[in-house]
Amino acid sequence: MEALLRAAGLPPDGLADQFPGGYAVAERERTLVGAVGIERYGDDGLLRSAVVAPEWRGPGLGERLVRERLAWAAGRGLGAVYLLTNTAAGYFPRLGFRPVDRASVPAAVRASLQFASVCPATAAVMVLSLRRSEPVSARAASEIESER
Repeated sequence: MEALLRAAGLPPDGLADQFPGGYAVAERERTLVGAVGIERYGDDGLLRSAVVAPEWRGPGLGERLVRERLAWAAGRGLGAVYLLTNTAAGYFPRLGFRPVDRASVPAAVRASLQFASVCPATAAVMVLSLRRSEPVSARAASEIESER
């Protein structure tokens, strides 16, 4: 897992503390080709380590892994999923994520290794609400519901 993350320029810091519990992985011929994790912090989650090997990008593997983790998070009653990204801020809105200010992120998530020290302050912060009372993009909401 660490080799795949490093090859993609993503930090493996803190991975051992959370893996494999909140992670979905994809393997082809006993080789790890993709992974996405959601770390739980109180009632919210932090999506991290979204990675697909270059030769497997394009056919939707990353999106399937992210959607599976979002359904996993919703099934466990998480209220929202946050993420930090330096490279994929244009990708995640189509999955229902929206940009937010760092200060609006719950303290438990901000205290995570990713927020506190691994990702730079310049990283984009995004959130997807899983709470029924808050607006979630129609596409994301219907897909999360259909996977429950």
